Amino acid sequence: LNIGNTHTQVGHLEGGRAVLDRVMPTASWLEGGGAALSACPGDGPVLAACVVPAVRERLAGAARRVVFLEAGLVTEVDFSRVDSSTLGADRIANAVAAAALVAGPVVVVDCGTCITTEVLSSGGRFEGGAILPGRSLWRRALCSHTGQLPLVELAEATPAPLGRCTRDAILAGVDLGILGAVGRLVAASRQALGAPDCRVLAVGGDAGYFCRGLAGLEAGGDAFTLGGLARVASRLFAAAAGG
Repeated sequence: LNIGNTHTQVGHLEGGRAVLDRVMPTASWLEGGGAALSACPGDGPVLAACVVPAVRERLAGAARRVVFLEAGLVTEVDFSRVDSSTLGADRIANAVAAAALVAGPVVVVDCGTCITTEVLSSGGRFEGGAILPGRSLWRRALCSHTGQLPLVELAEATPAPLGRCTRDAILAGVDLGILGAVGRLVAASRQALGAPDCRVLAVGGDAGYFCRGLAGLEAGGDAFTLGGLARVASRLFAAAAGG
């Protein structure tokens, strides 16, 4: 399970690889409680990357065995350079997936409710990263904390810089501005790594927008974070079963 603030991905292991089965609203875990585990195929143990404490509390009391991903369970990535106690489980899974895919330095940009970067140097060492609001979160902040600004719908096209009405000005500020922010983070991360041409993988539900708007980003695929979970699950549950 990849349980994000807005959506949850449900997948299963097949031949040691992650297969995405479905995407569901994260709110359904709270509405349905532990019964939502029926969305998970099979009856074996479940490995969950969960960034929503209320959902974690519900799942912790479920009859089915649920293991929550944390850095201490991971041997595939070296987290010794960071305070891993504060590291989100989704970022841990992304780091594992990136280390398996790229032998050298790599930057992951996860484009969801929040945008995060996960930066790895050679040898699978996690060097840190950044967190900033995603496009929807910026929109909601503008609407919620001002008296007149509307909630503007998500758009797939890169906006023009000169908005000629309030809606278009918000699109320019948020959607064009966020490309600048992510581009700056990517460039600075590459510089910090001393790897100006290292691969940059864009993942998450809004990855397509950033791949279209920024040169040099590669689409990591819909099941990227689940792929990191799959690698840990393959080792963890095989060891638990004595396999």
